[in-house]
Formats: sequence, C-alpha cells, structure tokens
Amino acid sequence: MPSLFRFLFVLGVLAALAYGAMFALVIFVQPEPRPMSVTIPADRLNPVRITLPPAEQAEADDGADAETEAAQ
Repeated sequence: MPSLFRFLFVLGVLAALAYGAMFALVIFVQPEPRPMSVTIPADRLNPVRITLPPAEQAEADDGADAETEAAQ
C-alpha cells in the first residue's frame, strides 16, 4: 500500500507543477497584439456559377424525369 500512496503523491506533485506553470503563464505573460492579414483568392469571394440556358436546362430536366419514370 505504501507504493500506491507514493505513486499518487508523485502524480499529485506533477499535476500541481503543471497547474502552477499554467497559472504563472497566465499571470506573467502578456500577449502582444499585432496586425494580421489573410489573402483570400478572388474566386472564393465571388464564385462564378455556370448555368445552362433555359432551353438546354429544360431538355436536361426532361431527360432526368424520363430516366426516373423508367426506373419506376
């Protein structure tokens, strides 16, 4: 049983050291603000949508409906 207590004590000390290090970082380290810029490609800002003309779009829709009806 003493080895279990010693193991738990060592784990507790390590956890306390880690907690203390994190606390010290929070208290003593101040972040420095700096400007940030991110380049975004133009095609992501204004994407080009390719659509079929109305006549071709209707033909494409009719073909899809015919295949759906044939499958049923």
